[in-house]
Amino acid sequence: MDKRTDPATPPAAEPETPGDPAARQVRRALIIFNRNAGGGRKVARLEETVARLTEAGVEVTIHRTSFAGDAEQTAHAARFLGSGPDVVICAGGDGTINEVVNGLAGGDTPLALLPIGTANVLAAEIGLAIDTDTVVDTIFTGVPTPIYLGMANGRYFTLMTGVGLDAEVVASVDKKLKRKTGKLAYALATLKRWAAYRDHHFRVTVDGVEHRAAGAIVANGHYYGGRFVCAENARITEPGLHVCLFQKPGRWQAIYYMLALFGGFLDRLNTYRVIPGREIHIDDDRDGPVQGDGDIITRLPLTIGIGPETVRILMPRGAS
Repeated sequence: MDKRTDPATPPAAEPETPGDPAARQVRRALIIFNRNAGGGRKVARLEETVARLTEAGVEVTIHRTSFAGDAEQTAHAARFLGSGPDVVICAGGDGTINEVVNGLAGGDTPLALLPIGTANVLAAEIGLAIDTDTVVDTIFTGVPTPIYLGMANGRYFTLMTGVGLDAEVVASVDKKLKRKTGKLAYALATLKRWAAYRDHHFRVTVDGVEHRAAGAIVANGHYYGGRFVCAENARITEPGLHVCLFQKPGRWQAIYYMLALFGGFLDRLNTYRVIPGREIHIDDDRDGPVQGDGDIITRLPLTIGIGPETVRILMPRGAS
C-alpha cells in the first residue's frame, strides 16, 4: 500500500472539507485501485483525485491490486481495522466493484466510486458523472445509501448475472487486448462467439415456474453494458430481481436482440420477457460460464436470490 501523507506534517485534527454545508468529515480514505481497469489509461484521473483529497486534509492510502480476489480481501480487511478508513473508494470498473462489494457487504464502511472501467454501469445506475469534480464532491457530500445485492451461487453481484451469449463473450475476451483497447476487445469477442453460435435453450425457473430461453440476464439494476436499459423497473435500492428472458434462439436473432437493446426497443419484442422474481434457478446440460457484473464469477448450474446483506454506497446528491 502507498500512503500519500507527508511524515513531517501530521494530518490536521479537523481536516478541511469543501465549503458546503452538506459536506461530511473524511479523515482517512482507502483507494482500491485496479491498474488494469480502463486499459490502464486513466491513472491521471486517480492522481488528480488523490491530489484533491490530500489538499482537503484527507489521509489517503492506495492499494494497487495484484491478483484476482485482492480487492475483495483488502475491502474485507478494512472493515476490521481499529482505525479503519472513513470511506473505501473503488478505482476500477464494475468487475473490481464486484470484488469490493463482496468484501464490504454487511459492514458500515461507505463505498465511493472512481469509475475508470470500460463500461462503468454502476456509476450510470447511481447517476454519478465520471468527471473528477463530481467524484470528489460525492466523496464528501454523497448520501450513504444502502443498496440491495443479488447472490449467484453464494457470491454477491450488484448489477446483473447472466448466461448465454453474453457470458460466453465475457469468458472469451482477450484480457491483454481488453487492457489495450477496451470495448474493441468485447466487439471482437462478440464476433467470435456469434460465428460459433448454435441454437440452444436454458431451463430458467423463476419462483417455481419453469421457462425456456436462449439466454437470460437476472438484473438487479436497470442498465446493462453502459446506459442501455435491460430491465426498466429494476433498482438497486429496492429488494427484488428481474429475470430478462431472450426466448428465441438463432444467430441472427441474437443480432436482433443486440440491436433492440442498443436502439432502446428491447421491451417491445414479443420474444423478450422480464419477470420479477426472488428465487431463480438456471440449469443446462453443460456447465457453461456465468457472468456477474461483467466478469465470470461461477458456472452452471446456477441458484440466484436476494442477498441477506447490503452495502452503503455514496450517491450524488439529487440522484434518484
